This record gives sequence, C-alpha cells and structure tokens, in this order.
Amino acid sequence: MAYNRYRKRHYNISKTKARDYAESMNDLFEAFNTQYKDWEISTMGDSCYKALTSNIEIRISNHSADNQYHDLHKEGRLLINIKGSKLDFTRIIDTKVPQVLALLNKVNLEPYRFINVVGNRVHLFYRGYKTKKDTLVIPELS
Repeated sequence: MAYNRYRKRHYNISKTKARDYAESMNDLFEAFNTQYKDWEISTMGDSCYKALTSNIEIRISNHSADNQYHDLHKEGRLLINIKGSKLDFTRIIDTKVPQVLALLNKVNLEPYRFINVVGNRVHLFYRGYKTKKDTLVIPELS
C-alpha cells in the first residue's frame, strides 16, 4: 500500500501500473518541454497554463480553480479554466482549446471574471457576483 502525500490518502496499485503511469507522466513533461513550449506545466503535473494576453490566462487542470490559489475576483484579469485529466492535457490543447477560443472570440469578455469549461459547457461568471453566470455550449462537442 502506498501513500499519496498530495491527496493525503492511501491507495493500492500494482508495480506495473505504477511504472506505466510514471512513464506516461515523463512523456507528458517531455511533450511540454518540446512541443508545447508556450505552455507551462506545474511541478506536480496537475495543471498547465498559457498566457493568451497580458490579462487573460488559460488553465487546464484536473481540479477546479479556487480563491485559495487563483484570485478569481481580481479586477483586470480573466482566468479560463478547462477541467481535464492530466494524461489528456496534450489532446485537450490540440482539440478542445481551439474550440473554446473560437467560441469565446464571439463573446464580449469584459463583464466576466472567471470562465470554467467542464465537458461541452462553458460557464462565464460575472464580475461582482459570486454565482451569477452565463452558460454556452461548445457546438462541436454537443
């Protein structure tokens, strides 16, 4: 039985599966070092970031953004969060990110403070409100 310090829990996994997972994670880090140089990946490999403009940042992560690490109410900054598995980061960058950006190019982003993409739904949260939002659907994924 092994202990995951990051998630603070014990888990059982065979040595073969652990080796395959470690190899997949090494391949992921190598892909970010070679093919996706304009993206930054976190040290734990659970999030990757790209600055689209000086005030718009896109984030792909296997967990949700929150106010503890990301100031989601900060004026003048917009975070676009896409939820996805870390082993799918490269596929998400290649397929989903262009679709999300194409959809968002048709929208005025000024009134929004945070954008969360889960599945084929794009939730745009308004500045000055905690939960008020608009929801769009990515047509290619529906």
